Amino acid sequence: MRLSSLMWPLGVALLIGCGKGPVGETSNIEIRALNMALATKAQELKLPYLNTYSILQSNDGKPLVFFFMPDGEHLSELGYLRWVDARLAPYIKANSVTCAGMVGDSITRRTYVVLVQNGTKEATWDDLLGIKAYNMGVDGDTSADVLKRLDSLIQPNIDCYFLMIGNNDLHAAIPIPQIIANVQTIAQFLQSTSGKPVVIQAVMPLMTPSAP
Repeated sequence: MRLSSLMWPLGVALLIGCGKGPVGETSNIEIRALNMALATKAQELKLPYLNTYSILQSNDGKPLVFFFMPDGEHLSELGYLRWVDARLAPYIKANSVTCAGMVGDSITRRTYVVLVQNGTKEATWDDLLGIKAYNMGVDGDTSADVLKRLDSLIQPNIDCYFLMIGNNDLHAAIPIPQIIANVQTIAQFLQSTSGKPVVIQAVMPLMTPSAP
């Protein structure tokens, strides 16, 4: 399943412009600050980092409306396909990943917005990635919530974890240093307990009327 197969018929969505989002203009500034801290922490921990923020933007740096649901926060079908095609699939192929643990919040969980088998089936991560995958996303989760369920994330056949968390922390006004500390604890637990790599992903942008 490729993004290009769906992009053209829905490309007209660009003409709609940017609809109202759930948050103010400063939100993506905060997200970029968090992502800079996440990238720095990943480098410090010697963990892979995927820039999953910029893949949803146009050349002028603004999020593209057709990658988002009307709420301006959750991904549309095209958003998930873009995520897979631009970041996840290349990493999985390059590193011979056979079973993924997808850890995060509702952005990770809601793969069902993608329809497969000629629109008759809601997609799972298995469908999107083409490998065995565990959907470990929970609606509304913050990094502190993930900390509470760490033991449940360990599955013996997972050979790579993909972690994306922090959006709900920012909504809850959790300071970035605390988010980073939680992400470090999560990543180190998963890596040390499973013996498998952990990939830290950037928090994705929000669709706002004048998102920077």
